[in-house]
Amino acid sequence: MEPVGKPAQAQAGPFTKLLLKIAGVDEATLRQCPQHDWDNVRAVAEIQLFVFCYQAALFAIIGQRLFANPGQVRADLTAGALFLAAFISLLDSYMFMRSGWHQAGIAELKRGGLDISGGPWRAIKTAILLTVRIALSVGLAQLTAIFVSLLIFASDVETKVENTQAQHNAGLIATATTQTDEAIRRAAAAVDTQAVRVTAAAAQLNTVRQNQIDPAAGAPALRQAQDELNQLLARQTQADDDVRAAELVASNELGGVKSALTSGLQGDGPKHQAAVEQLTNARNRAQAVATAVSTARERIERLTQQLAADGATTRERADEQLPDYEATLATEQAELDRLKSALGELQRNREATIRHAVEAAPGYVGRDDGLLAQIKILGAIAQDDTKTIATILLIDFVSFSFELGAVLAKITSYIPTTYAALLARNAYMNVVAIVDDTARKLDRDHPTDEPPDEPPDDDDTVVPFTRPANDNPSPPFPARSSMSFMGGDDPPQPPRRPRGRPRKEPPA
Repeated sequence: MEPVGKPAQAQAGPFTKLLLKIAGVDEATLRQCPQHDWDNVRAVAEIQLFVFCYQAALFAIIGQRLFANPGQVRADLTAGALFLAAFISLLDSYMFMRSGWHQAGIAELKRGGLDISGGPWRAIKTAILLTVRIALSVGLAQLTAIFVSLLIFASDVETKVENTQAQHNAGLIATATTQTDEAIRRAAAAVDTQAVRVTAAAAQLNTVRQNQIDPAAGAPALRQAQDELNQLLARQTQADDDVRAAELVASNELGGVKSALTSGLQGDGPKHQAAVEQLTNARNRAQAVATAVSTARERIERLTQQLAADGATTRERADEQLPDYEATLATEQAELDRLKSALGELQRNREATIRHAVEAAPGYVGRDDGLLAQIKILGAIAQDDTKTIATILLIDFVSFSFELGAVLAKITSYIPTTYAALLARNAYMNVVAIVDDTARKLDRDHPTDEPPDEPPDDDDTVVPFTRPANDNPSPPFPARSSMSFMGGDDPPQPPRRPRGRPRKEPPA
């Protein structure tokens, strides 16, 4: 039954076999068809394979989002998504792909003049199945649109859930926040107090270490004497400058030099005498300051000698005190570090502490983030914004197109194929051959010599199917009522056997 001039294709590979199985195609029959049919079958199978991948990925994402904890990937949800996508693909492959090839073949044979469609009931049944599948796709598209919308508007839904929970627990949150902030304040005050103690301990340790190195450097009397000497030295410098200025004024007044401080009159006049008197007073003050500086230096020298005599005792005392002061500083520093760590922990975990306190309260209202609650919140968001409704409807339409993409591509796209015609022809001829063989077996197993009640009518004569001798795609079928059973006529029947029941015993 191979078409004339159509050589068989080579053996299909593993992936091609998978595509043929997905498309519901018989490889042996397809090998009798041209390359155009192979490309068509591969395209339909690839569309269905991509639809399977889309459904599996979408179901997995939705399952992980709704039923898994944040950051968790559950293998059982992924397996369930694969199962649902594979189940839908198998339904499409069996109910629509395989039957679709037969329906297309019956249509091709009808275009050639042979109607084996079986009447209007077959078309009604096909329409019912397609309607059921479209209804299933509409339901899946609706669910998909809801779940995808929950993914897209997840932040908005989460904000609504948080706000609703916060409104119910506003009093508990305020109380817990006050308590937590008070604990943080007390911890910060403890850190400040401990920091003062650490500073004091460090100063004491530095003093002891200084006494260990130079006992005289840390003596209070010596430090006071040194400060007084520094002040006297500054006064001495100022007194010397005053003396030099007074000497300059007296000299200019005596020589008659005109300036802001001199009269410009030469000689020992009143102005010159006043300048000499100021010079004398400046010299006296400078002499007094110089005497005080000498006295301060003598005092520092005596203190230094005295401290040098007591230095050995001070060093010994510093050596004894140093370990205790170091241990005290280490203890205080460790306590300060502990308090700082506790304060940092309280500050970092402030929100978690408040949440834990609120959740442990007797009047706490739990978080309502279940699937129904999220759908309800999504509906409220959609009612408040028309753009959200348009987005959800668009997602619904796209999901419906993807869900039914393979089925629509197979059913609505008219692509005539030799494979469909061969498949329908072989199925019909096989049935006719089985009926003929059954009739022959009945005649052989139950022979009868009774003549038929009436000869068969000419209209009941079956004209056998003959292949046209040429390549004309429309074979010259006889224009008989038995070959033209369109509009509800019965399909061709096998040859009738003679009427009458076979005898139970052979004639004597």
